[in-house]
Amino acid sequence: MVSKAAVWALLRRMIRYGCVGLGISVFYSLAVVACVRGLPSLSPTSASTLAFIITLPLSYLAHARVSFSDRPYDSFQPLRFAVSTGMSFTVAVGGMFVITDLLGHSYLWGIAWNWMIIPAMNFLTYMIWVFRERHEHKGIV
Repeated sequence: MVSKAAVWALLRRMIRYGCVGLGISVFYSLAVVACVRGLPSLSPTSASTLAFIITLPLSYLAHARVSFSDRPYDSFQPLRFAVSTGMSFTVAVGGMFVITDLLGHSYLWGIAWNWMIIPAMNFLTYMIWVFRERHEHKGIV
């Protein structure tokens, strides 16, 4: 049975993650729009790629310092974040490509795709793997 304290801790983490994620998503979305409108030679897929790269450092710092600030740091955390970011990048940019280039829809639908898919995917990945709690079993960290 799960304790009330554990449920409240998870709820607080979800709220922190949601607030940080909302800020990151708004920043990413504005960056995509700025790239599409300000650099008309860029395709929406290229704009999504550039916006993703611009947003990445802010995303790591915000999640490490706010969403998962109570989790201990370990030296592999940035590497795990990079690997999980590769998955997110594939979903974000791949989704933008499918929505705009293959299906012919507006890049705004590509942004909406990212708002729907990536937050849940990343929360679970960050919680379980990237910013995991340190468990020591039989000398294995």
